Amino acid sequence: MKTVTVQRKQKFASAWMPYWLITKITKKDFMNRLGLEGDLCTHTIMGQPVSRIDISILDTIGTRIENGKTVELTLGDDVRTIFASSMDGSLSNEVILQDADTQHLTLTTKGGFKTVSYPYFEQE
Repeated sequence: MKTVTVQRKQKFASAWMPYWLITKITKKDFMNRLGLEGDLCTHTIMGQPVSRIDISILDTIGTRIENGKTVELTLGDDVRTIFASSMDGSLSNEVILQDADTQHLTLTTKGGFKTVSYPYFEQE
């Protein structure tokens, strides 16, 4: 077993939007299963994101993390990767987890205001 602590930076862009941490499936398999093309959802002419994932799916396979919060995940040794999804279906980069017993990751938000905001893991 390993423990992964994810701290989500507090950002004004997407402040009210939860993200989901996904470890049960790789990003490639997730995209294939849901028929997603590309990491980012599209947006309307007014700049609003067009949702491409049902929140119930995210609640089933992921762990919610709110703006400015920290989540600690206890994962099996078979879990090798983690990525995040916004409630609209914009996906973060996928991080390969270390074999260490504990690992700390920082999740931030990119985009916003003029473009769709999306989750992003900063590499430490």
